[in-house]
Amino acid sequence: VAPADKRSLLRRATFDLIGLAPSEAEIEDFLADQSPDAFARVVDRLLASPHYGERWGRHWLDVARYADSNGLDENIGFPNAFRYRDYVVDSLNRDKPFNRFVHEQ
Repeated sequence: VAPADKRSLLRRATFDLIGLAPSEAEIEDFLADQSPDAFARVVDRLLASPHYGERWGRHWLDVARYADSNGLDENIGFPNAFRYRDYVVDSLNRDKPFNRFVHEQ
């Protein structure tokens, strides 16, 4: 199996880390950057993106069965549920240690 070309590598990294496709400008910048640490800088930028916590927080929220409402016929909303969602996203974006994150639950 051959290594992925630069365009595919960037696309895979952005989808994996932030759940979004790279913009045309991001693709052009990455393809033009011939430095050996170009990919490492892209990964660092993606990990620093607020989209990172949103992308990966959704998996934790699925496990925790997070919902904004009860989802039944009357669909009663939980008015402060967003606070927990925001806490999870913020914890991931701030690279909070997992043991501390779990302890705070």
